[in-house]
Order: sequence, then C-alpha cells, then structure tokens
Amino acid sequence: MSIHAQLNPETVKNLQVQQKRSTFLSAIIAFLSLILVAGLLSLFALPKLFKETQTIVTYSATVEEEQEQQQKKVTQKVERKPAAPSQKMAKVIASNTATPMSIPVPDITAVEPSADFGDAMNFGQGWGTEGTGTSGSLFGRKISSERLGVVLDVSGSAHKHLDKAIAEIDKNFPTAHIVFVVGCGMSDGKSAFAGGGGKVPGKPRIVPYDDLDSEEKYNSLERSVPGQLRKFYRLVGEKRSDELKKYFDKRGNLYALYGGDIVGTNFAFDFLLDINADTIYWFADFADSINKDTIEDLTKDLTKSGVTVISHNFLGNPVGKLATEMTEKTGGQTIELIPGEE
Repeated sequence: MSIHAQLNPETVKNLQVQQKRSTFLSAIIAFLSLILVAGLLSLFALPKLFKETQTIVTYSATVEEEQEQQQKKVTQKVERKPAAPSQKMAKVIASNTATPMSIPVPDITAVEPSADFGDAMNFGQGWGTEGTGTSGSLFGRKISSERLGVVLDVSGSAHKHLDKAIAEIDKNFPTAHIVFVVGCGMSDGKSAFAGGGGKVPGKPRIVPYDDLDSEEKYNSLERSVPGQLRKFYRLVGEKRSDELKKYFDKRGNLYALYGGDIVGTNFAFDFLLDINADTIYWFADFADSINKDTIEDLTKDLTKSGVTVISHNFLGNPVGKLATEMTEKTGGQTIELIPGEE
C-alpha cells in the first residue's frame, strides 16, 4: 500500500498560474521571432520585387537624301618650273665675244670637312666638352674660339714668362691644344735640323706629352723640349715645378715638337691645322729666322681653312715682318706685351 503526498491547494494554484504565464511568454517570443525573420527576409526580397525595369529608348535619325552638286570645272594652267641645278658644275665653253648668255665658271676652292676632328695622329683626348664655344681673353685681348690651338715657345727667353702664359691660357681656354716648341723659326726642311751641337735624330714630329721621355737620345740635347723644360723647372723652384708636372700629367691636349730644333715651328702649325683648330695663339719672341717661302705656303693653308692667327711677342717688341703679314692675312692681331704688364 503506497502513500501519495498531496500538494497544498495554494501550491497547486500557484503552479497553474506559473504554467499559464510561461505558455503566454512562449507564444509572445515565438510571434516576435516570426516578425524578426520576416523583416530580415524582406530586406533581401523587397528590392527585387519592386525593381523598376528601365525602358530602352531608341532613336532613328532621318537620313537626308544626297543631292548631287554640280561643280564648276576650273581649267588650271600649269607652268613648268626650271629643273634643279645639277650637283656637278657644268663645263662652259668660253666665247671669244661677250654675250648676255655667257656664264662664267666660278673658281671656288671647297674645303672638305674632316671626320677625325680632335683625334689626329691617333693620340690626344679630342676637344672635350669644356671650353668649346668659349669667349675669353688672353692678356687683356678678347678672343672668341671654339677650338683654340697654341704654339708655345719654351726656349730660354720665355722661361720667366712661361708660367704666366700657361695660367692665362688654361684660365680661359682649359681644353686648348698646346704644342711646346723650342724657338719660333721656320725652315723649308732642306737644310738639316741641328740642335745642341749635333743633328737631331729623326724628322720633325709631334709627340704627346705622355711620351715626352720616350727618346733618351733626343731628350739629352739641350735644345729639346724636355731639356728646356728642365731649365724652366729649376727657375720656378721645386714646389711650383712639382705642381706644374702633376698638372701637365693630367691635363691632356698637350704635345711637344720633336726634331724641329729652333726653326720647326711650321710643323706645330701644320699639326694644329690637321686637328681643325679655328684659332692659333702664337706665343714667342720672334727672334729666330723664318723662311719666306715656308711661311707664305703656311699662310695660304691657314686662310684656306679659315684659321685666325694671334701673334704675341712676350718681350714687348714688335712681331717680325713675315709673322705680322701672316697674322694680318688671316684676320688676326699682333700683341706686343710683356706678361704681367697688361
């Protein structure tokens, strides 16, 4: 026989009330959940349901009928132009009598441009990028030159002025081609070039400064560029000579005339003509003999190439007659001025 405990009526009543409340809350939660789900779905579904379909509008342009236009025919008169002149000069038979139709054949000497500008004789550094198109001054004289060449006398009479001249040239024309020569004479080459008591070995030739010590037999002569430079270095002192030697080693465009003794200056001019110098500055004492035929031939070559010569007597004396004539014919100028007294 089992005994069942019975709940208090008040407790039963409370349980029934709580049960009704839970049922009511569950119904409300379920209803709200349905509303929430429906709202979320509507966010995705409604835009698609109410999306407006865009109407495509087409436009057909009216095509106008082409109308044929009557063009007036214009008759053009064509005049033949004379044919271009021929590249070659036509030969004309000269007539004994002058007529309005006779055409003289001009005597023109054409100068052919050189493709080896700045690199003649397979040495040198070319003209470089600096100093081209330069307008400068040398001892107060204004000079315009794109390709300056310099013939620089390094004989004994020039030693006390040489340092000043080098500084002046490199200040205004740092890429100028400088040729060291001993003396300032010119020879026709028929007589032997003698120097220092003996015949100079080999023919006159231009040597780059880097190869200055390549010929011991020649360099031992007193009247050679190396021999004269040694005297010049002793004059300026050890400190300054060391500075100049280092500068010459790295400068470039620096040459020496070998085998010309004191009368081979024309070979230096020929070298500068070969590398297309447009102006040549000649720094000398003009105390050595100059062969008339040699300088006249040189003057013709200079004027033909359009090269201007500037002759400077560093002793302050007048430039020699033949050198002056060459300078004037090339459109240059003479300078009679002691360096440092300008």
